[in-house]
Amino acid sequence: MLTRGNYKLGQDRIWSFSLPSGTTETCPGMTPTCGSHCYAVALERYRPATANAYRRNLELSQRRDFARRVRAFIVAHEIRIVRIHVGGDFYSPRYARTWLRIVRRLPRVTFYFYTRAWRVLAIRAVINRMAALANCVAWFSADRDTGVPADVPPRVRVAWLMTAPDDTPPASTNLIFRVRRLRRVPHPTGGSPVCPNENGAVRARPTTCEVCGRCWRPTPGGRFPLPVIQPDL
Repeated sequence: MLTRGNYKLGQDRIWSFSLPSGTTETCPGMTPTCGSHCYAVALERYRPATANAYRRNLELSQRRDFARRVRAFIVAHEIRIVRIHVGGDFYSPRYARTWLRIVRRLPRVTFYFYTRAWRVLAIRAVINRMAALANCVAWFSADRDTGVPADVPPRVRVAWLMTAPDDTPPASTNLIFRVRRLRRVPHPTGGSPVCPNENGAVRARPTTCEVCGRCWRPTPGGRFPLPVIQPDL
């Protein structure tokens, strides 16, 4: 179900839940740009075990007891930070509402996600409700095809997928991710910040998400006590 860390997230604090990627079945807001550069699709192609796990997660996400199972798993493993969807996205309003219930009932756990499902109005309405919760950090993913989303809610941030050196994101972008071939070249200072793991800076150790915290911290220096389960309403 949830898996602990990876080379970019780090190995300890952050757990993730993922689905298959690369089709509108599980990525309804996908664009030609993100579809052609999707790291999750490449991961699934070269790691069949990962692809199988993501398919099992998709089946689990369609069960009526999915929310209860996820909450029980988080509590049992004393998880404090959850990234929703390293691969895949909110594929329907019903599925998004399930995650809304999970986030609401685990107020001491921090959840964060990037999504292009903001392009689907019925799903966006649920995402906006999730973003309003104190323990949830929401990012609208954008690229050349989408442009910057209109009417971004106050608590939502915008992440831009940079695919070429001249792919300059709008000033309102909060963070830049770069495709693999650009990550070897240092990004010039100024403008929107680049994910520290992808900005081309030479470091003794790569900067992981659990160390950086830019994407998941609701407030600087925030603490994350152990999760508790609340009863279903």
